[in-house]
Amino acid sequence: MRWLRTREGERRLRPRRGRCRESACGATHVLLPDVCLAGRQAAVEVIGEALLSAEGYRPVAERLGVPAETVRDWRQRFRSRAEAIAAHFLVWARALDGSLDPPVPAGSLVADALEAIGVCTRVASLVLGRRAPWSWVSALTAGGLLAINTNPPWPAPE
Repeated sequence: MRWLRTREGERRLRPRRGRCRESACGATHVLLPDVCLAGRQAAVEVIGEALLSAEGYRPVAERLGVPAETVRDWRQRFRSRAEAIAAHFLVWARALDGSLDPPVPAGSLVADALEAIGVCTRVASLVLGRRAPWSWVSALTAGGLLAINTNPPWPAPE
């Protein structure tokens, strides 16, 4: 059982568990829904709103009802991985639509990463079915967008 901060307030969440198929392992794993990211108490849409906002981290934190340090940490983690994030989502976008032209660079790594996420989530919704953009972000990174360890990296298209 865990609590998840959403735009509407706190919500109880009971993630499902699954048993590893490898006979030697047999461990159970938490199966997070696509509304959250691994190791985060806020819903992915709340984190996404903080990443998209041009305001300083204190006003954003106050509006979202999270500590200012949390918003600062989300932004720092995103900024530190912006290049890898952009590359990951562009690979997915091209896998879903081979005729897709790459987006024009926006001038900063963070802006490029956010643009790549936007392009990819639009393509994914058109090709695979409508879903909230930040839900796609969670699904396409296996909940690991802001994870501390991205080794092995996020899942790639096959």
